[in-house]
Amino acid sequence: MRYLPSFVLLAPVMLGCSFLAKSPAVQSPLHEQLAKAGTTRIEDAVKTCLTGQGWKPDSVGGFAEGATVVSAKNDAKERVSVYIQPPEMNPRVTGGPGYDSPFWRCLSHELATEKAAPAEASSADTP
Repeated sequence: MRYLPSFVLLAPVMLGCSFLAKSPAVQSPLHEQLAKAGTTRIEDAVKTCLTGQGWKPDSVGGFAEGATVVSAKNDAKERVSVYIQPPEMNPRVTGGPGYDSPFWRCLSHELATEKAAPAEASSADTP
């Protein structure tokens, strides 16, 4: 019972901090990169970044309430899920590792890097 006043004072402070913390997905330049990228491109970038951070993405993706879900686990059996929202939603990516994770910088870097188009079939291949 002695700790109740501390909790009563701490709860509003924690709630206030949660409103001040902003997802990296709504900050520049990632916000603009997500707005321009297609869902498949974002999904590929998310998988690349999760893998680079030691996560193992599930081989089968999922869907939840209109979002594409990429789930992964690490060696410690922890799970993380990244939700890729439809283009009209803001933020476009939710969930995922903590806001201070290098995952978000990686995601921005991956989306800024233009992937090479598949090589065209050479004319020697055609009869």
